[in-house]
Amino acid sequence: MEEEVEKEIESYENITSQVLPVCTCTCDSIAMAQISIEETPISERKQKILSTVQRTESYLREYRIPELIRYLLTMILAHLPNNPISYLEKLLDACMLFRAGHGVAPVLYENRHLEAVIKSFDPGQRGWLNGGQAQRVYTTLGLINEELIEEKIPCDVLLDTLKQTQEIELFQLLSAGTDAFNDKNNNKEY
Repeated sequence: MEEEVEKEIESYENITSQVLPVCTCTCDSIAMAQISIEETPISERKQKILSTVQRTESYLREYRIPELIRYLLTMILAHLPNNPISYLEKLLDACMLFRAGHGVAPVLYENRHLEAVIKSFDPGQRGWLNGGQAQRVYTTLGLINEELIEEKIPCDVLLDTLKQTQEIELFQLLSAGTDAFNDKNNNKEY
């Protein structure tokens, strides 16, 4: 029995002698490998590709293209037109007219949608919502509220604010990256 215990102890000692000691740091070799990678010159072809990718990402961000595509797809899915191409053409025309200040905003939520969401947060029909409820209305609709919400906000005031907010967000989306946006954004009152 003692021999078996001694053999187990020896085998354990052999195993532990193969394990790295706790105080040995292996990070130095990793850090040196990273330094050598950073010092490696990037070929002209790779620099051109990286430059193209960076310019593309910058362009997409400046003009908010992904958000615009998401808006267009959301409008198609919300209305389910029989002819989506024709619908998109009309929608883009309506967007251009709105951006120019000559048309109604083609917003996602109509008054009836906004009223239904507000009523769902006011089941007792008090006629007002508290600040937390109003903030949740914005969150539910996916709208951004930058203003501090009053403790008690009348439902009709909230409805008008929601309409205005979605129009402002749409205008900013449609005007992204243009000089007209910068001029109108600084001077336009909603």
